[in-house]
Amino acid sequence: MSALVLASSTASTSAPAHVASARHDPARPIGRVFVDRYLNGPRGFANGGFAAGSIAQHVDSETVSVVLRRPVPVARALDVFDDGDGAVVVRDGGKTIARGFPSALAAGPAPTAPSFADAQLARARHPLAGVRHPLSDCVVCGPRRLDGMHVTPGALAGRRHELAAPWTVTSAFSHAGSAWYAAVWGALDCTSYPAVALEQRVVCLLGTMTARIERRPLVGEHLVVHSWTRETSGRRYETSVAMTDERGDEVARADATWIAVARRGLASVIRWLR
Repeated sequence: MSALVLASSTASTSAPAHVASARHDPARPIGRVFVDRYLNGPRGFANGGFAAGSIAQHVDSETVSVVLRRPVPVARALDVFDDGDGAVVVRDGGKTIARGFPSALAAGPAPTAPSFADAQLARARHPLAGVRHPLSDCVVCGPRRLDGMHVTPGALAGRRHELAAPWTVTSAFSHAGSAWYAAVWGALDCTSYPAVALEQRVVCLLGTMTARIERRPLVGEHLVVHSWTRETSGRRYETSVAMTDERGDEVARADATWIAVARRGLASVIRWLR
């Protein structure tokens, strides 16, 4: 079927973790992606996790990678096309915005997840709390967003390369008692930011996100979102992030590639974000 993914408070947000779309003429869209205006990351553009999660729902796979090639605009319907071999491509007019495809997570165990109380303490250590910056209004991690998710990551005590944030699922980001699929991607996205880059206030942009959602958490659940850096190479950071419930069971997991903005390009990125 052709699915319209609305990352908003409509019935469409109850779409399953993956949506099998009918494959037909590659010149014709198989569906659309639409992210509501208030689900922003940088002002005027979609939160990367919400955008990637919305795109991922068009890929028929339990584990999906989404490559974001351009910022995803809010409040604009974007066409989704079959790109062959189970992949989809998202275009805005003639511009390629993103590509999604079946994938796999990086091998290797996760570090021990912190407790919910430790995640709350980590959130309080967020280095930009109280500081006005281009992502202050992010719907997921923005400390100033009264209507946001408040998944604001901070450093874990004694674990410099790890971040954590608590998330209590609210009805504002759920449908029929379960968190939106795209909201889970959003929580994973912001917490996957490289810990050292956050500490040093280095601006990074999300390039690729690969996620597997075991289940959508329920309204009222207290979750811990915990990330670690697997590898750093120049301006490139490879991170992983896990979401665990009160029993310590893994609800979702993701890998992310972040690229630090070169100093010579920082001014233009800040102007774009503002």
